[in-house]
Amino acid sequence: MVERVSRLLALSIAVLGVVLLMGAALNGNVQPDADAYWHAALRIRDGQALYGGPRGDETEIYRYAPWFAFAWVPLTYLGQDAAYGVWRAVLLLSTLVAIWPLIRRPTLASVTLAILLGGLLVTNLPAANVTPLIVGALAAGLRTRLGPLLLGLAGSLKLFPLVLVAGYLAERRWGAAAVAIGVAGVLWLNVVAFDLRLFMQIGGPAFYLGGVSLLRVAALLWIPVALGTAALVIVLAVKGSKWTWLAAAAAIPLAVPRVWLPDAGYVLVGADKAPRSVDATHAGGASI
Repeated sequence: MVERVSRLLALSIAVLGVVLLMGAALNGNVQPDADAYWHAALRIRDGQALYGGPRGDETEIYRYAPWFAFAWVPLTYLGQDAAYGVWRAVLLLSTLVAIWPLIRRPTLASVTLAILLGGLLVTNLPAANVTPLIVGALAAGLRTRLGPLLLGLAGSLKLFPLVLVAGYLAERRWGAAAVAIGVAGVLWLNVVAFDLRLFMQIGGPAFYLGGVSLLRVAALLWIPVALGTAALVIVLAVKGSKWTWLAAAAAIPLAVPRVWLPDAGYVLVGADKAPRSVDATHAGGASI
């Protein structure tokens, strides 16, 4: 009885915490990260320099590989409000895809984790950053034949998802690891087809590290945590451990120097891939 009450209490706290975070995010005056995608697509459509543009706010600076801006060009013909509505719908759908592996066979533990991490991804909707799309795509497809391609595409938008290559290395899938790194590298090399001088300026005064990362909260603590996390992922990969996927996914919000709350959602990519050596009904994960 006490154990069941404790589980329900943990689930209730998770729900309450996510509701509070969502309320704060959805009611705040947020400068959308999608502005960077929108302005970059408009510049391409108008024949202007991709990596130029507004510098008044760091969210308006386009820092990604060129292909993503080209993918946004069709949305510019819808008008900004309609385009942002479609984009946010895609992000919400991606969030549902990301949590689906945890809720298709629901236990109290998996549902609690899905609510916590899925809720954090939903708090991203006002900013409309690409993170939920990356997490959803990787959660659904990383272990499929398209996985290396998807990871390479993700790595061309944000470099740190490439940490997940460690999962392929642990499985001795050398070709998959090489494809993921190769795809990201080729897509980043496309930057040289544009004005490289403008691209190199995007790390100017508007760029900063931290966000809500451990680096910003406690810089001295971040160093041993980052080094320890990296060492753990390397050791697990060398040993071929099935826990490598989860460790690599958790390393992103723990060790990356520039993260935000929704980046905790990357844990979803590895959560469903962790081994389940203990029956759920005896591990605090009874079905609900």
